[in-house]
Amino acid sequence: MNEKTRRIFNWTVTIAMVLLTGYGSFKNGWLSLANLVSWLGLLGTIGLAYAKQWNFPFNMAQNLFAAVQGGVSRLYGDMFMSIFYFLSQIYGIYNWKNHKTESGELKIVKQSNWPVIIGAVVIGGFVLGLVSYLMGGEYIFLDAFNNATAIVAQVLQMRRNRGGWILWIITNVIGVYIWFGVGQPQMAIMYLVFTLNALRGLVNWNAGATDEEGIAL
Repeated sequence: MNEKTRRIFNWTVTIAMVLLTGYGSFKNGWLSLANLVSWLGLLGTIGLAYAKQWNFPFNMAQNLFAAVQGGVSRLYGDMFMSIFYFLSQIYGIYNWKNHKTESGELKIVKQSNWPVIIGAVVIGGFVLGLVSYLMGGEYIFLDAFNNATAIVAQVLQMRRNRGGWILWIITNVIGVYIWFGVGQPQMAIMYLVFTLNALRGLVNWNAGATDEEGIAL
């Protein structure tokens, strides 16, 4: 994809994300926790897709409110995931800041160790599923698998690894199904928006990937 086509693609995705989030807000109500989470997530993920440092404040605020929403909806895996996101971004801020090109662009690592990644997802899914089961959670298997892929994706992205976007696509598609299932359509729309952004992020990070050495986890 050449630069002009990628620019058009980026603007198209951003407009679609805003329209979908706005539609959800009109349909499901503006004054709700889920709506606040979705708009903060919209801003944060756009910054992430462009590999911009300003994504962190928006994403960290979204993480805190999403943890509350996950607890209220009894999606405990999602709640713990949001807490983990918040803490991991403290490391991400430092790591991103110290791996920039001379022009200020983020150095993106293109190598991913997929056997390690898959193993981490399996182990994480088992642990999260057990915790959710003991707490009486909903959609235990899907919630656990969804959040295991999300946690690994988050680690990859805090380490500037482009492979994280592939896991985000999987995570977000499952998230759409789960949140509709628990009666939170605005949260489901947020994950639909995140899916579009993950596709865009994969394209952008692939274009900016370097040969810098990095590990999967």
